[in-house]
Amino acid sequence: MRAEGAMRRTCGHLLLALLVSLLLLGLLARSVPGEGALPFFSRLLVTLQHLALPLVAVYVGASLLRSLLQTGRYRLLLEHSGPERPGFLPVFLVTMSRNMFIDLLPARLGELSFVAMLNRGCRVSAAACLSALAIAFLFDLLALALILVVLLGWQLVQLRPQWWLIAVIPLLLLLVLAGFAALFPGLRGCEALLRRWSGGRSWPLLRKLGGRAMAFVSALIQALQQARAAGISGRLLAYSLAVRLAKYLGLYSLFCAVAMLQFPEVDTALTPVLMALVSGEAAAALPVPAFMGFGVYEGGGMLALSALGASRSAALAIMLGLHLLSQAVDYGLGCAALVLFVVLGSGRAAAKGASDPGRRKRRLLFALLLLMLGLAAALVSVRELRHWQRRQAMAPPTSFGETLPGESVQSGHLAQILRGRRGFLVWSSNRSGNHALWRLDLPEGRLSRLTDGHHAAAFPRIAPDGRRVLFARSKTRWNSQRDHLAWDVYLLDLQSGAERLLARDGNAPTWSADGNSVFFQRQGRQMLRLDLASGREQLLLASGGNLAVPQDTWLETPSLSPDGRRLAVTLRGARRATAVVDLADGALHPVGDGCQLAWSPDGSYLFKVDHGGRQQNAFYRLDARTLAPLKWLDLPGEFSHEYFPRVAGSGDLLVFAASRGDHEHDKADYEIFLWQIGRPPAEALRLTFHSGNDNWPDLYLYPEP
Repeated sequence: MRAEGAMRRTCGHLLLALLVSLLLLGLLARSVPGEGALPFFSRLLVTLQHLALPLVAVYVGASLLRSLLQTGRYRLLLEHSGPERPGFLPVFLVTMSRNMFIDLLPARLGELSFVAMLNRGCRVSAAACLSALAIAFLFDLLALALILVVLLGWQLVQLRPQWWLIAVIPLLLLLVLAGFAALFPGLRGCEALLRRWSGGRSWPLLRKLGGRAMAFVSALIQALQQARAAGISGRLLAYSLAVRLAKYLGLYSLFCAVAMLQFPEVDTALTPVLMALVSGEAAAALPVPAFMGFGVYEGGGMLALSALGASRSAALAIMLGLHLLSQAVDYGLGCAALVLFVVLGSGRAAAKGASDPGRRKRRLLFALLLLMLGLAAALVSVRELRHWQRRQAMAPPTSFGETLPGESVQSGHLAQILRGRRGFLVWSSNRSGNHALWRLDLPEGRLSRLTDGHHAAAFPRIAPDGRRVLFARSKTRWNSQRDHLAWDVYLLDLQSGAERLLARDGNAPTWSADGNSVFFQRQGRQMLRLDLASGREQLLLASGGNLAVPQDTWLETPSLSPDGRRLAVTLRGARRATAVVDLADGALHPVGDGCQLAWSPDGSYLFKVDHGGRQQNAFYRLDARTLAPLKWLDLPGEFSHEYFPRVAGSGDLLVFAASRGDHEHDKADYEIFLWQIGRPPAEALRLTFHSGNDNWPDLYLYPEP
């Protein structure tokens, strides 16, 4: 009955902690400006799908190194705290399990798993275990203070000190002094109080309980004194510094793995990242009943990153992504260690097996085999998860949306933007069940479908004369736009409706300024020019053909400057950047991250999509000479995840798509907008009202008579 009651209480505490964490995370997500919890968590999933996996591997290696160093420190303390001499393997397995359990309960109560496993499995006294934990904790704080002192000294040399370090370092040193004072003189005073309390009680039960408590405190004092008298302070400090460095090396790598690809605007320098990590760790140590520290860890790190200039959305996504990944790794390693500890028959059995070398070797081989199988299973699981994520992105949509009732284009506003001109809009939409090209005549508002939809059509581009449309057609009925390969380039005559195949295995076609040539991407790794009159193809750029563009680099959304000398391109794969390539000498000029870099019609500037907006995305304008980016457009409304920008040939209008935060190119509910360049963002006019997917718009204005 007692066991059942304890189990119910434990489950109740875990359920309460889980509810508190969910509540805190929901409140933090809702605090992000311009979005709610669901859009935020959908973008978090996208962030976790695009990680720098080599940096995640660095975190795994650093976690194993940290556990090895902690094991050496604990064994050093245990050897000088009592007569027990546990072996390296049992202490290593217990240490990895302890690193798993430490965040499961608030206020570091998970540390007690270390005591329980060593006491029951290796017959190490509870007093020796607690002594080792307490001293190691204080040396951890001392090592952290020394690391921050070195960091502050480096900042002072560079004349860029951060004053929060000056406040934190004395606080840490005071905590260390207070801790040592509580362990040594403090426990002596506690022992004296227990002796007086138990001696003055007439009830036998109270005297018995007081005597047991006094005996335990005496044993703890003896263990602490033995450790202090052993003269191992220097070695303990060295171990603790190495443990801290390994820990922050791993967490810094994991922070960069989450932030570098999806949040290039966030500063990944050591000092701000370390501040966020320390803040998150300090918050998670508070006595808040949160499950694995979720909610409080993110809150502490989010406050630090926000104070250093990061947006709340980016700060929360990074800290939550980092926390999820670190817990996945720590719990994977911890569960494997716990299983091995049990399989080995605990450290006590392993110690007894020392007299039987053959049995010990068999157990060790079996443990290593299980560890290898566990690591292989983890690698397979990660690979399968990434494959599943890719399959989810590549799978055709199951819903095609519906027309929104009661919505229409504001004709007065549209007439003001067009200023008496007429034209038409062409874009790709799945409102008919598969992606087809659609046309909207302006300002009349007449809607018509241009392709039959038997195969998906995407990336339409109107010819300079307004009579033809280039587009990419999928080789199968539907193909994800994330797949660069299974597409062909077609030409559509708007007057006759006739279609003509221009290039096999082509994608992302665009026009030359005179309309006599077509530029397109082939097999994701080549950029070509096609002369329409002769049908001759010319290779302009290929991955691997330029040292700055290594092999296995995807070349996306090519855009040639009007003078034909420079190519704007988005690089993915082996190299990730947006860049301008000088076609004469092959020189590559990176212009940061982002995507969909393109030239303006007159070649005076470029524009692209990048992070830093209200709902992650915004448009940036880059001067053609300096290539310096400047935020250009970020909508204030509910549709503020901007994508697919295209400047009309007149140069004064920008047509683009925007969603409520969803990112998937050919599945999210993107709507088409029209903006008069230079006007306030709030004046951008919504042109489509359908809950399906609308993307890759292009606008043509008829010449004025």
